Amino acid sequence: MYSSGEPDESSLVPVLNRRSFVDDICFGSETFEACLATLDRLLSRFRECRISVSFSKSLFVQRRVGFLSHDVSAAGIPPDAKKAAAVTELSFPASKKGVQSFLGALNYYSRFIQDFAVYGAALYQLKDADFEPGGDLSAARQSFAMLQQRVRDAPILRHFDRGKDVHVTLFANEWALSSTLMQEHEGKQHPVRFCGRVLKDAKMNYHPAEKEVLALLLVLKVCYTQLVGKSIRVYTRFSTLECGCIRPRHSSVGPPSLPSCCRRGTWWSNE
Repeated sequence: MYSSGEPDESSLVPVLNRRSFVDDICFGSETFEACLATLDRLLSRFRECRISVSFSKSLFVQRRVGFLSHDVSAAGIPPDAKKAAAVTELSFPASKKGVQSFLGALNYYSRFIQDFAVYGAALYQLKDADFEPGGDLSAARQSFAMLQQRVRDAPILRHFDRGKDVHVTLFANEWALSSTLMQEHEGKQHPVRFCGRVLKDAKMNYHPAEKEVLALLLVLKVCYTQLVGKSIRVYTRFSTLECGCIRPRHSSVGPPSLPSCCRRGTWWSNE
């Protein structure tokens, strides 16, 4: 039904290959008339698919709504203030299990924190032995404090606008990578989504340019429904990325895949 974030007007097809299923829907627009038009399309699609909607649980014509633990308004999506306060008041954990609980609590904030994986890498790599007497936790404590500060300073994420140009910045270091999806508002670039992950095993030995390719593929996968069919301006430190191309899948749904000519070992043949 929603392969690109909008109600699919095509004929009904089996949903087995769809990328995601939703039972909570939130939409808005700059005008009341546009909201009514979207609502009409949604209700028509529900009727075709024989989907029922609870009227008592529905909200209409609201300036601000709570949706999936987010406070959504026309300004964008800010982090939950109560959850932020709870995270920033935590003391450094005394065990690996405590660190894992802290990182689990931060999963909600990963989309709000630029370079989340970069700052959190020292915590992800901790072992039980590090908490024994004589263990060095200095890097972990610094990472913990930095993440708490990032939660305090987390920005409001702008809503993705399909009518605006898309900008993506990439970053990678020895142990993690990150990417930022941005769009221009009032003459400035504003974040729409932050993505990142910690590298493991052989990927830590990749060339920095190769890691930035992984960062690009990550944002294309996470933000597929917004980016499908869009041209993207990518900011990278390596000119070798100019030779790359992303091959679409044969299927009509799903994120793009990296062509064999651009995989590790041949992508950087011109360096």
